Amino acid sequence: MKEHRLKIAAGLLIVAMTGVVGYLLWQVESMEGTQRGIASQIIRLHVIANSDDEKDQELKLKVKERVVVFLRGVMSEADSVERARSIIQKHLGDVEQIAEETMRSEGYDYDAKASLDETYFPIKEYGEFTFPAGEYEALRVQIGKSEGHNWWCVMYPTLCFVDATYQIVPEQSKEKLKTSLTEQEYQTLLDGGGDLSYSFKFIEWIQKFT
Repeated sequence: MKEHRLKIAAGLLIVAMTGVVGYLLWQVESMEGTQRGIASQIIRLHVIANSDDEKDQELKLKVKERVVVFLRGVMSEADSVERARSIIQKHLGDVEQIAEETMRSEGYDYDAKASLDETYFPIKEYGEFTFPAGEYEALRVQIGKSEGHNWWCVMYPTLCFVDATYQIVPEQSKEKLKTSLTEQEYQTLLDGGGDLSYSFKFIEWIQKFT
């Protein structure tokens, strides 16, 4: 009798776990769809340092500052992600030149490479926004060997901080982002997907045993 009850309990546990895993998989699939929707409306800026040496990291920040200032100017009239993409592609050579000129002025002879690529990003917090993990289109500025930690922001719409100390995102840019996304997508950025990040971690754990 005891053995029979144990079998029933084990069966019920399997059913329950199957339901939980199925629900979590549905959540993850939904989150992935939301992430793709968000990614379709933004372009990120990704500046990768030559190395993690302190001076290389400082140089990275100087390069990003010059690049951001330049891009803000040429992209001021961009009213869609398609237009922003076209402008960035047109100015890739200029971005490389600006990066290299900045490095030369600081006494470095590293090369710079600028490209517009699909890049995987983990979950990233940015001011009050949390961007879900996934593939995003990004302007990548690679410095030298590009083996160091990176710096990033959202280049379109321009969410690069106006105040790096307090991480204040421009209100106009937030409004443009809000109108570009669905209500659910925008809310996902504000709450980081809620418990969905735990769903991703749980699924990854399950996959180790399957």
